[in-house]
Amino acid sequence: MFSVRSLRFRLLVAVNVAVVTLLGVFVAVDYQRELGRQVDQMHVALMEEARTMLQAVVRIWPQGDQAVQEYIDDVCGRMQDTSSPGHHIVVQSGDAVLQSVAHHRASAAIFGAMKKAAEAPAHRANFRGEELVVGDSRQGDTEVYVSEYTGNIQRSARGYALRRLLRIALLVFVTVVVANVVFLRMAVRPLQELVATVRRIADGELGIHVGPFKSAEFDYLAEAINSMSASLAAADRHRSDEMARARRIQEAVLPRESEFPGLEVASLYVPAAEVAGDYYDIVALDGGDWLICVADVMGHGVPAAMSAMMLKTFLLHAIERHVEPESILDFINRRMVTICRSENLATMFVARYDPWNMTLDYASAGHEIGLLATKDRTVQKLPATGFLLAAMEDATWESKRFSVGEGDRLYMPTDGITEAFSPVREMFGRQRLAQLIVEVKDRPLAKSVEEIGTAVVAHRGGAPPSDDMTLLAVEFRFPPR
Repeated sequence: MFSVRSLRFRLLVAVNVAVVTLLGVFVAVDYQRELGRQVDQMHVALMEEARTMLQAVVRIWPQGDQAVQEYIDDVCGRMQDTSSPGHHIVVQSGDAVLQSVAHHRASAAIFGAMKKAAEAPAHRANFRGEELVVGDSRQGDTEVYVSEYTGNIQRSARGYALRRLLRIALLVFVTVVVANVVFLRMAVRPLQELVATVRRIADGELGIHVGPFKSAEFDYLAEAINSMSASLAAADRHRSDEMARARRIQEAVLPRESEFPGLEVASLYVPAAEVAGDYYDIVALDGGDWLICVADVMGHGVPAAMSAMMLKTFLLHAIERHVEPESILDFINRRMVTICRSENLATMFVARYDPWNMTLDYASAGHEIGLLATKDRTVQKLPATGFLLAAMEDATWESKRFSVGEGDRLYMPTDGITEAFSPVREMFGRQRLAQLIVEVKDRPLAKSVEEIGTAVVAHRGGAPPSDDMTLLAVEFRFPPR
């Protein structure tokens, strides 16, 4: 994928900028050298022209000044029209000075500048803001001066440099294209393949391999990535096996499908991860009563699951000494505070059901509201009666008693049900759950729990649960005599 932060982009920019910069420096230096070379060549040509004209002027001079004037005008005019548009000729013999008039430059000022240039080491002089280069030749008292503007030479040099630049640029462009293609094939493509493989591994596609490549360095990286991928795949398989085993152990401590005299039981249990922090249980008490509980440890995953197993242990230990829900919560809380501190806070709903008198005593340690649905389609809320577990050692709870009738139902959810969010962040909520319980009242208990679970999944838009989701439902019946 293209990105200005990618190594591919940065390397290509660095290489191409370096090439373009070097090309620019080379062209600038080459232009200056070419300009100097052209001026030097022009000076040599002007010197040769001056020597040649000197011989002709010496032969023509006996014919008179007019003959010499016509000669230099003819030569200067032809040079003006061809390769030297700024050409000017001056002949001096004694006190006589003749200048070409073909291009109307004759003046004492230009002659003075030409003499000054002839005497200068570089054979150059300024004239009216322009630079002259002069060649001269002398024989006796006769001397010939030939000049040209360096601006004309520079224009010629620029044209030459431009043509040379175009040829060089074309060559450099072809070279850069070839270099980029080779670079992409040898470096960028292997890097992209390595990066893509690492991303696939990061996305959970473990065990995949990459390579081989034509470069020893890339082969080394590929070998390291392949080894990492294989190790991660093996570790993931081991973790999956361990978590599957942990889940089987956790599910084994939940109540098995069996007969509960005086109760019909149905449950929904959906961990958000491999193991859950939710826990529910139904335990027979001495005298024929039933202890019903649902707990939710804060968080989910392995730490929450370990705390849930401790709750199971503490609960079984508690009912050896207590049968009142508030006393059971107190017993569990004091041990949770000692072991867990406030690392894994938990909520717990505990109810004791007397099937012979059809009474229900419950206490709730900060747990989600329980819902008692009667046969006449009313739903009574059973709120928390005290603080949650493991928060403070001296917390207390209150028990409340209800009389229930044949066919009444108690629904005990965890907050994974009521706090399930839709794709637009709308919470499922207690009111929706209560309404749904009324709507499924005539369904068999197991079917009603199933439909509630389906409604929660639909509310989430099919997204996986963000928290453990548990719903324990019991329907009260007259026990067999």
